[in-house]
Amino acid sequence: MASSLAFGTNLDINSIVTQLMTVEKRPLTLLSEKQAKLETKISSYGMIKGAMSTLQTAAEALGKAEIFASRKATIADSAVATVAASTTATPGNYSIEVSSLARAQVTASAAFAGGSTANVGSGTLTIELGSYSGGAFTANPDKTAVNINISSGAATLADVRDAINAADAGVTASLLNDGTGTRLVLTSQDGGTANTVRITAADGDGNNTDNAGLSRLIYDASTGGTSNLSEKVTASDAVLKINGIDVTSSSNTLTDTIEGVTLTLKSTNVGNPTTLTVGADYTGAKSAIEKLVKSYNDAILTIKNQTSYNTTTQTGAALNGESTVLSLRSRLASAVTEEIAPGVSLASIGVSVQKDGSLKIDSDKLTTALESGAAKSLFMGSTGVTGLASKIDSMISSVIDEDGLIGNRLEGMEETKKAMNRQRDALNVRMEQIEARYRRQFTALDSLISSMNTTSTFLTQQLASLPTYSS
Repeated sequence: MASSLAFGTNLDINSIVTQLMTVEKRPLTLLSEKQAKLETKISSYGMIKGAMSTLQTAAEALGKAEIFASRKATIADSAVATVAASTTATPGNYSIEVSSLARAQVTASAAFAGGSTANVGSGTLTIELGSYSGGAFTANPDKTAVNINISSGAATLADVRDAINAADAGVTASLLNDGTGTRLVLTSQDGGTANTVRITAADGDGNNTDNAGLSRLIYDASTGGTSNLSEKVTASDAVLKINGIDVTSSSNTLTDTIEGVTLTLKSTNVGNPTTLTVGADYTGAKSAIEKLVKSYNDAILTIKNQTSYNTTTQTGAALNGESTVLSLRSRLASAVTEEIAPGVSLASIGVSVQKDGSLKIDSDKLTTALESGAAKSLFMGSTGVTGLASKIDSMISSVIDEDGLIGNRLEGMEETKKAMNRQRDALNVRMEQIEARYRRQFTALDSLISSMNTTSTFLTQQLASLPTYSS
């Protein structure tokens, strides 16, 4: 870059070029202003698109039948049981009288001296789950017998406990020190008489029934069987009456006794039956409608904010006067005031349009509409009639999809943005060329002036050296 006072002249080239380029760059400044406005518009459309997408999601939720089919189960005496219901539950009342709760069997070994480090012995334990009846053991058809190998190198009481727990044999093993020694305690993972144990051993010492080595852990309560473990808690089934009908369960959680109802027993209530009630639950549907109304109001407010005009500052928002947004607001208004069938509209279920275009819910009217099925008919529709949820969903798709109202507008602005970027690149290249040309011209001018100054000085010196003549 040339010096601001090149060749000793008084020409300030940098200052001159800077001032000239300020004028030359005016198109770039105007383009930047246009780009900033465009970016603001794109951002504003993005906010509207986001609000519309949220509204669409709320509408889609109300287009699913299960939201209007929710069930709620309650029980008069919560100390007896807890209850829950799915959409398949049939509304009604059920008398519940619990005679006994299901319990899991617990067996324990004799006390081993030396605690968890006591050597039990090696071999193979086989654990089966089933029931004892008439002196015979019947295996549970849903459970598989499990063989557990106990090696001589890992035969302590703690090793046996760990091996049983790792085998997933349907029992949980633990160690308990009762003061006289450490016992191996086995608890069936599932309750009920169908989940009692039979444990046999292939003992490393060759004797599979004596009270030595691994055979100290066998248990067989059938006639003629040998048990070296003792039963501490006897397995029992849950026994109850539902509407006077006897029910037996190996678990205290009954999931398929009453269709669609999960009943978890907690205590007995013989002679004092309690009532289980299954009814419709409109909490989820009401919440979904409230969410739809809020999403709609948020969308309307977003549109209003992006199209407003401030009379004090006489400035409009980014999308003020945009026909696309005005059309969108008109479509939204039509969607929420439309009747999908004679007399079937949002107003008919207690959702009214306010003066500012927002929606307001009359909670009591909405509850009545949910209980009567009118709300479901509005949003889900019926044979030959498209529901409001689907109508709103489709309308929004036609707006925010790539080829929709906003989608097309955004695509057009993105193309304009790309064109502006190309124009900016071209202008930047042109500005560089113009600035370089100005610098060449003024550097040449500076050189010329410097040369002329040198010539002037030389001539002045020569004239001064000429002899003078007196008259």
